[in-house]
Amino acid sequence: MTMYIKRKFYRVVLVLLLTAISCFVINPAACTLQAQATVQLSPEEWKAVEGYYQNSRNKEMYVQFTAKGDHLRARLLWNNNELKLFPATALDFATKEDVDGGPLQISFKKDAEGKLTQFLLNKDVVWTKANDYKPVEKNEMNHTPAQLKPYEGLYQLENNNDRFIQLTEKDNKLVLKQHWDGSEVNLLPETSTDFFCREVPLFTLAFVKDSAGNFTQAIVRKRDKWNKVKTTLPTTAQLKAIEGKYQFKDDPDNYIQLTAKGSNIIVKQLWDKKEMILGH
Repeated sequence: MTMYIKRKFYRVVLVLLLTAISCFVINPAACTLQAQATVQLSPEEWKAVEGYYQNSRNKEMYVQFTAKGDHLRARLLWNNNELKLFPATALDFATKEDVDGGPLQISFKKDAEGKLTQFLLNKDVVWTKANDYKPVEKNEMNHTPAQLKPYEGLYQLENNNDRFIQLTEKDNKLVLKQHWDGSEVNLLPETSTDFFCREVPLFTLAFVKDSAGNFTQAIVRKRDKWNKVKTTLPTTAQLKAIEGKYQFKDDPDNYIQLTAKGSNIIVKQLWDKKEMILGH
């Protein structure tokens, strides 16, 4: 992962240097003007763009805009991430950094009375001003570690054979671990079937039972369906058979080492010596 970041960083620096050099060679005066150009908004213009906005495609997604000095702070309420948006005009803003392949751009729209009621994200997604927004409040129900055990297991994303999450009880919490990047989310029960993340209340997980009362599916954020995988414990011989060193197809410089230990497999990243335990 560090290798990918470094390569990307070097490419970005090279592109910026080449752009700067070509700019000054071709038209140095234009470069100077562009570097010095700034957009100054009045206090009233900054105030007008502040507020809460709701995604028209996903009603659970809200963003909060707050004026901070020379930029507009966008706080993404579904994951608490923040972005800095800088004004091109009183209604048009953009990030200086790339977000998913390019600068993120928003354009605010006025109604017939001249009030800002919407903004357009990257000329595509409509977000509507939510004047009645209320913060999401979640309360943890009383529970014991033993009550969380039935939710444990491996879950596969519906219609996707490559995406898995592991749910495990730890310290009286249900830990969701993403197999593709190792990141984890701590979940707490609000009801016997509904869980939430205290740090990001809009991150929710709801369980579905079958006719026998067994949990068979988990729905993340009321959208992504994950089906519980029925697993059988492999034998010691089967685990030993998969031991060895494996090379990444897309990055032949990187290897992992698989080692059987009890009923688990230890995955060791040979480029940074980090280890991950895959259990049953």
